[in-house]
Amino acid sequence: PASGQKTGFYCDQRENRATFASLLRPGAEVADLCCCSGGFGIHAVGAGAAKVTAVDSSQPALDLAARNAALNGPDYVEAIEFVKDDVAKWMHAAAERGETFDAIVLDPPKLAPSRAKRAFDRAKQKYRKLNKQALKLVRPGGILVTCTCSGAMTQSGEFLSLLRATAREAGRDISLAKVGGAAADHVLNPAYPEGEYLTAMFLVVD
Repeated sequence: PASGQKTGFYCDQRENRATFASLLRPGAEVADLCCCSGGFGIHAVGAGAAKVTAVDSSQPALDLAARNAALNGPDYVEAIEFVKDDVAKWMHAAAERGETFDAIVLDPPKLAPSRAKRAFDRAKQKYRKLNKQALKLVRPGGILVTCTCSGAMTQSGEFLSLLRATAREAGRDISLAKVGGAAADHVLNPAYPEGEYLTAMFLVVD
């Protein structure tokens, strides 16, 4: 594409979207953060979610997501609210308004470009901040699906321990329901372990 994020639709999240949809109860209220083309939010409506708030800082991404919702039918258009905002600012404002959600997906862009200490420490700070905000917005017994598409973070093995520490800071208890990765057609060559980049943590939040 001439603009936007790569292909505009991340096929690697296909199975994680389906898993997320399977965990939702009918009538759920969902926040799809860094929604890009709206895949998680659209799956949520298909699973019976009553309302989805889809947030992204990119207007072209939101326009694409809105077109995707329209292609799925009027029920999807009615159920999904698209919001152009920085997700950290939006979560802060949502907390100020006292909003909470049955399920949240947090799928930020690549935050850790490398394992170089300075860059990696800075990325971990960003992951902690975003996930702490998200955890505080999940209703007790709700779901947080939090993702990293940074190979440096996935290969470090530190993502879960980071989330565990962040949950303590947020005053929440978490249980790990599942760890997802790239869809099955994104094969990993054992000779190139650096190709393992996507992690999706499915957390139950109390």
